[in-house]
Parts: sequence; C-alpha cells; structure tokens
Amino acid sequence: MQPQEERYRSFPTLHVRFSCMKAAWRYGVVDSIRGFGSLDPGSNPGTSACFDLANYNKEGKITMTKKTTQMKQENWFVQQGYTDPDDLIDHNGNLQLPEKFMQIFSAYNQHNIAEGNDWDTWPEWELVLTSLDDFLTFGEPETDPPEAAAEREHWLSLMQFMHDTEAISIDGYTITVAGKYGHTFSFDMCIEYEDWVTPGSLVKHYEKTVGKGIEQLGPPWQPNVLQFFMKGIVEHSLGAFWTCPEHVPVYGGKPTVHATEVDFCIEQKEGQSFPLAMLSMLHLCIEDTYIWKMGFEHDLDQIEYMKEMEEEWPSGKPHQDREYL
Repeated sequence: MQPQEERYRSFPTLHVRFSCMKAAWRYGVVDSIRGFGSLDPGSNPGTSACFDLANYNKEGKITMTKKTTQMKQENWFVQQGYTDPDDLIDHNGNLQLPEKFMQIFSAYNQHNIAEGNDWDTWPEWELVLTSLDDFLTFGEPETDPPEAAAEREHWLSLMQFMHDTEAISIDGYTITVAGKYGHTFSFDMCIEYEDWVTPGSLVKHYEKTVGKGIEQLGPPWQPNVLQFFMKGIVEHSLGAFWTCPEHVPVYGGKPTVHATEVDFCIEQKEGQSFPLAMLSMLHLCIEDTYIWKMGFEHDLDQIEYMKEMEEEWPSGKPHQDREYL
C-alpha cells in the first residue's frame, strides 16, 4: 500500500496565469462572466488577483497513480461482508452537497477503504441523481472512450483525496482547506457548473433560482441560467492588504499594495477536467506557499501597471478606448 502523500502525486501540469489586465469585476451581471476584463483594473476597487492553474507543479511534484476503473453490482458488497451501498446513500437528500456527493463514491469503495487501496470502483447508478454529465454516469468502464475513462479516474482520485485528507473540511457547499503553514482557504464546490465559486454563495444561488429552502437543482430539463456567485474564487485568511507569509521565498514579510480583496480568482486551465483541476487547486492550498508567491507577484504587476499608467496618462486615462483612438 502506498502512503497517502505518494498516492496523490500525479497530475498534469497546472496552469497558473497572473495578469493585471484580467482582474474580474465583482458587481452587477458580470459577476457570473469569467474573463471579463477591465480597461484599468488597477483603479477599480473590489477586484481580485486573477490567475489560472498552469505553472504550479512545473517541477512535477504532483502525480496520479494510474488505475483501472471498475463497476460492481450492489449484491457483491453484501456477499463480501460489506454494507449494501443503498443503505449508505441518502437517495432523497441533496446529492449536490459535496459530502453527500462524496458518500456515493465512498459507499462503492468500502473494500478499498478497508484495505487502504486506491479507489477504483465507479458507482452503479446513483450519479444520475446529480448534475454530473450523462456520459460519465452511464456506460461501462470497459467500453468507455479514453476521455470518459480518464475523467472517471479524476473523480475517483478527487473523492478519495477529499475523504482521506484531514486538512479538508466540509460544511454544506463550502470547502475549507487548512494550509500546512497555518493559513486557511475556502470556496463553495459547485458540481452543477463544475467550478469552485464564492464561499457561502451557493445556498443563496439555489434559493433564488430554484426556491427558498430547496438549495438544490430543479428538473434536468430546466437548467439554471442565472448565476448568483463568482466563478474561480478562493477566499484566504489573511484579509485585504495582506503581508506575504515569512516562509515564502524572496517575498516573505513584504506587504502588498493593491490587494484590496480577501480572495484570489483562480481559473481552471482550458480543456482540463474539473475534478483534476480541483485536485490540483486543493494541493496548491495545502502547500500554502506557491499560492502566496503568485498573489504577491500579481501585486507587483499591479504596481508596475499603475506606474506606467501614471507616466503615460498623468491626468487620468480616458474611460473608453474610443476617446483616444
């Protein structure tokens, strides 16, 4: 059996990008539009440091063990002395909640939990009660196309990592991650939109789009079209105008200048599966170092950007491009 820290060390390179021209507006309808750029983000209060997962793990620190996904009939578990998965899953509950969603996977991997092995058993049918794509919930692992087989493995690895890792806690939709240097990071896990979003926002989102007290999806033929949250948001515990933690190489102990928000906007790499991106992001938070390096370098970019603007537009930059074309 591999140690836990070895079993989860194998993901493709994460895509991390800082750009002072990619800060996201936090008001109005554009709260739900990723990549909405400001003409002058350095002068806009209420913008988050925005970057995507690309360079993290450039040294190959994280890898994922290759596994063969299996499916087992429910009676197999009883025959082997385990509990019928039906008795462990709340079929009438809100399976969009991360803990309830994770219980579907843990119920079908009781044998692997008992033996300390990688999770490799895909749920038989219960995922149809969630918003997971049909191409994953149906079909057979033996005949699935490679992309479906890979994404099944990513989901199994993410669920096992969340289940096994003491640094991760779950409260409703909100995931809180304890970094190894004492800082905390939080976000809501949104399975419907396959993204991490503003912490504490999904309950309000579902109340407004489905109904108060429901807090879950409506019929699959009536998808939500409004979003009352901001995608890619990870809140941190240092607050606004934070000082870079002492342990961070080069920047430790130095204060930020333009970090007006209490969160980072961390975008997924285009084309990367959500579970793989989230697994990478969780490692980024637990490592508790590179995320601050990225944030501080974004602040340095903002300082340089503002300096250039003041030199080029001493009386203030025109609000619209057309005013100076």
